[in-house]
Amino acid sequence: MQLALIAQLSTLTLVALAPQRVSAQDRDHAKAIAAAVLPLPTPLRSGAGVVRFDASGRPEVWRAGTNGMTCLADRPGDEWFDVRCYQGGFIGVLYRARALYAAGVADTLVERTIDSEIRSGALAVTREPTAGYRMLGPIAGYDSLLNTVSDTIDAWQSIHLPYRTAPALAIPTNENGTHPYVMASGTYWAHVMIMQRPLRY
Repeated sequence: MQLALIAQLSTLTLVALAPQRVSAQDRDHAKAIAAAVLPLPTPLRSGAGVVRFDASGRPEVWRAGTNGMTCLADRPGDEWFDVRCYQGGFIGVLYRARALYAAGVADTLVERTIDSEIRSGALAVTREPTAGYRMLGPIAGYDSLLNTVSDTIDAWQSIHLPYRTAPALAIPTNENGTHPYVMASGTYWAHVMIMQRPLRY
């Protein structure tokens, strides 16, 4: 009886001490998650949710968030490093746009469809300011081993203010160095752009 118990305890000890195997898929997910949250300020990264879109434009949750931020993982296999993060009140617009693009809808029709759905109440979007963060540039500018980017990758923050106009915000619509400016004034995509040059990530 004692010998059997000792053998059982020894087996449990060996299992506990054995190195945990991490699958290639788990490693790929961990890398994609680390890259996806890179545009965020460091204090926001650990609590952000991460999703990646499948071929049908449906979001797959790779990590649940706790701080209201959702980051969209880079699309693998293309020539761009493109990661972005948005607050929850605006993320539905991104989900809807991806679904429409995946269905082959043209850019101008995507914009009209989303605008119509927001105005009719079919698509909810907050009218309160929400933050966005993005990095975009050639894939060669991203080092996946160090999870860092070079100065070939642009980085910016955005404050989304659906349907607000540049005159109402007293902010110009033309880019001038690192000064904030408004893009898509008066539309659901209206936002104040804050560019980061040079990069400090």
